[in-house]
Amino acid sequence: MLFAISLIIASLVRVGASVSRPPSIYIEPPFEIYYKVGESVELPCQADGEPKPTYDWSRNEIVFNPSANDDRIVQLSDAGTLVINRTEDKDEGIYQCFAKNDFGRSASKIVNLRQAKLASFAFARPTYHTPLLGRPYTLFCVPPESVPPATVFWITKTAQGGFNVVNYDSRVSVDREYRLRITNVKREDVNNGLPYACNAVNDVLKIGSEGPLHYLTPTGVTEDFMPVEYFWADQDDRFGLLGSNFSIKCIFSGNPTPDVHWERADNKTMSDRCDSLANELKITNLQYEDAGIYECWATNYVSLNPKYRTFNLRVNAKPYFTKEPTDVELSEGETAEFTCLAGGLPEPNILWSINGIALNDVIDPRITGPRFKHPQENKILLENVELSDFMVIQCNASNIHGYVFADFYLKVSSKIR
Repeated sequence: MLFAISLIIASLVRVGASVSRPPSIYIEPPFEIYYKVGESVELPCQADGEPKPTYDWSRNEIVFNPSANDDRIVQLSDAGTLVINRTEDKDEGIYQCFAKNDFGRSASKIVNLRQAKLASFAFARPTYHTPLLGRPYTLFCVPPESVPPATVFWITKTAQGGFNVVNYDSRVSVDREYRLRITNVKREDVNNGLPYACNAVNDVLKIGSEGPLHYLTPTGVTEDFMPVEYFWADQDDRFGLLGSNFSIKCIFSGNPTPDVHWERADNKTMSDRCDSLANELKITNLQYEDAGIYECWATNYVSLNPKYRTFNLRVNAKPYFTKEPTDVELSEGETAEFTCLAGGLPEPNILWSINGIALNDVIDPRITGPRFKHPQENKILLENVELSDFMVIQCNASNIHGYVFADFYLKVSSKIR
């Protein structure tokens, strides 16, 4: 008896395992991949489905055949993953993976494959500066081209040939254009006669580039005492992205070094996610309620009145799913409904694809016929489904800040009688 039951269970498992199912990609590349020329790079892609799917790729929206390209590019067996060996400039592009079987075609998100680069600073002879003690001063930096954007910082050279990274504080800071802002010059800024330099480091390539040298020789017998004045600040109207770490900078000159304070100017309480660090207000995990008016003000004991700067902070958001579409399995004769709800600011646009083809370009009679409905931007329907209505559907919600992408299938089974 037990043996017979075991045979029945094993038979059911075999039957279940062989049930037809459209493909579904479950391992896919990230939105961006950077590579170093000469090294290997991998674009992962793997899907399940029954029967087992086959894979193809597009590059720059054109069918891409890895085996016909050259022997540097291989596709892993039993997967769609591409491996590009000995990468070259020409490998840059927009790639997308597709997995296909008899019941549909699944699509990965689009990946931007980019070559990492770091140029050198433009050549310039060392510059010798003679700022007045107690007065504000600026050292300029024009970083070189870098992909992805470089980490830029200032250093001071040492007598041993090394360098120290400049520690930013209320007196010495850097603005958004990487200029070194000295609120008031001190005699120690001479740095023992050794130079300052702006550095750029590409974190993918793990290499850096050093800018022109700047020598500071403060002049004057004593420091001038200076009232607070506006030196540099972010634009008055700024926006940040929901969930990101955001900051506002506000730099004042003066000697003694101004005390800078931050507060909300719209009668709202400052969030406990806000942290004021001298000339900078940092907000972690930015939320919609952080939008509003912020104010920085500064004073020192030789100023008659404080100086103010006011900022309007707006919070935008990359698209995100509030209701992500899921696979639908139902019986013939029923109505398949797919809803793709997304939030974001600006409000995202919703685009649909069927088997990897944009809805407007689909010529499949199941979609162009009367059973298919598109009553709202975020909803599609297929009425009175038939056993042949297997398909894979894609939803893309996008705005100026990015997109989210979902890939899901429709499977129709015989009605149980």
